[in-house]
Amino acid sequence: MSPAIAQLGVLICGHIISQWLRTLPAIAAGGLFAELGFTEQGLAIATGLMAVAFMVGQIPVGVMIDRLGPRRTAMILLGVAAVGAGAAAAAPTQAVFALAQVVAGFGCAGLMMAPLSFAARTLPMDRFGAVSGYLPGVGAVGLLLSGSPSAALIAWGGWRLAYAVVAGAAAIIMLAVARFVPELPPSAGAQQRRSLAAEAADVCLLLVGRQLRAPVVLAIVGYAALIGLRGLWAGPWLTTQLGFGLADAGNVLAGLSVLMIAGPILFGWLDRRLPDRALAMGVIHLASAVPLALLAAGGFGRVADIAAMAVTSFGLTSHVLLYPMTRGLSAEASLGRSLSAVNLGFFLGVAVLQPLSGVAARMVGIGGAFALYAAVLAAGSAWFLALVRSTPRGS
Repeated sequence: MSPAIAQLGVLICGHIISQWLRTLPAIAAGGLFAELGFTEQGLAIATGLMAVAFMVGQIPVGVMIDRLGPRRTAMILLGVAAVGAGAAAAAPTQAVFALAQVVAGFGCAGLMMAPLSFAARTLPMDRFGAVSGYLPGVGAVGLLLSGSPSAALIAWGGWRLAYAVVAGAAAIIMLAVARFVPELPPSAGAQQRRSLAAEAADVCLLLVGRQLRAPVVLAIVGYAALIGLRGLWAGPWLTTQLGFGLADAGNVLAGLSVLMIAGPILFGWLDRRLPDRALAMGVIHLASAVPLALLAAGGFGRVADIAAMAVTSFGLTSHVLLYPMTRGLSAEASLGRSLSAVNLGFFLGVAVLQPLSGVAARMVGIGGAFALYAAVLAAGSAWFLALVRSTPRGS
């Protein structure tokens, strides 16, 4: 194993922490309902605040990576994530827990971008597409940790213990990054950088501009549906609608996590083998809305509902192909800001749709949340397909 791959592996551990922390509410929901008095809508709002912080954090993260490098950026963010997880573990009220989610969201904001940018600068460029798939796939080990292992922790010591363990793990990985990951030399053009405000504004302009509209649209709807299912509503659906106990629900969530690990790896491997990357992504995302619609219709029993969750969870991991698509649409000089803009799109969707899903769940039950995601995913996928038919696509 080359030193660069080993160092990249240490940075990816930070992304594992991010995935674990962001999806922990799905299995901790019962304790949060009982001890802090959360309702479904209240928990959706609290976790949505984390998504807002994560989203807003994409703007300074892009600037931090350019100015400080992946190593120092990852160390700072892991420290912030550890503080947020620790505050959640000690939260006495809903308000404090929600504030802890905001802190944790800022900390998690760049824990994928740091290894992604490190890979772009240390590995051969023709391997970037595959790495952009492998990286989230390996990082999705955090989803496994928020399944059965977290369920076991919660059953043994309560939901607070689970958050405390995440806080400790984040601190350990921060020390590992400091010890094993090297500083990279300044990127090309470092001496010609503009003000922080100007560089941050570039990310926002790329988010709303025509150049990246297609990947941004799919990023907004696809990841929101994925994280809404696996990160929030799958757990309550399994326990309240299907009658699973906490341990069994954790096992199902762990199974979904395995699919979310395998999916990005497979799609990363397929990247250069697909005849039309954009068409494949659009069709897969559109098809993934169908199982969500079936869940929204009331479900068809344990086997059918778990299968529907599995199909959607696997299909939506094809969003990793948006990274090489973005690279093909971007000039080399603006690649970092372009990647940050698309990453911002991922979490803009979560920040907007997750609280709305809580309203839908309160009004008509959890099926209403699934209906919302199915409708938005179908509409966004159709728009993406229309855009890529009329926009030149990079390979």
